[in-house]
Amino acid sequence: MKQGNKTKLRIINEANKLFYQQGFNATSFSNIVDATGLSKGNITYHFKNKQEILSGIVESRLADIDELLTAWNKEFPSPINRLVRFCEMLLDEQDNLKQYGCPMGTLTGELSKNQPALYQLTLPMFKRFQTWLLEQFTLLNFSSEQANENALELLSRVQGITVITHVFKDEKFLNKEISKLKNEIKNRYD
Repeated sequence: MKQGNKTKLRIINEANKLFYQQGFNATSFSNIVDATGLSKGNITYHFKNKQEILSGIVESRLADIDELLTAWNKEFPSPINRLVRFCEMLLDEQDNLKQYGCPMGTLTGELSKNQPALYQLTLPMFKRFQTWLLEQFTLLNFSSEQANENALELLSRVQGITVITHVFKDEKFLNKEISKLKNEIKNRYD
């Protein structure tokens, strides 16, 4: 990897952590400078402003989501098992969820309040999961309307679990609710 690409990736990774832990609006350009250890000029050479950094972060997150979903599609032959794995994803990140909430949900929620252009920039992350979930329910022979309803229901339930886990800082709740949701998926859709 070329040095310029390494620097760009470093900026994206550090800013991503800051946006997740502090929020987009609470993170200043100076915070990004401090976190990266780079000069402001070096950062602005790669990204003119925070919005461009956010665009880079969303692109990176979308690539990570695509990689994750592709791996699940290969690893789990059954749509039921893929849906279960989708729920288990929360367990992989329970410490972060408890501390900071959902990386997608907190960022998209923050920007949806009064920054419509930035909100539109982050929305594809949710849409990527929604589309994948819809595909799983379609494979389970649901009509397109039912598949979409089921996809949105599961996405909203998982998001609700992350919100309550974060608000109450309760890993036991997370584990209990994910276990219930997994059992419900197996019983309801199998």
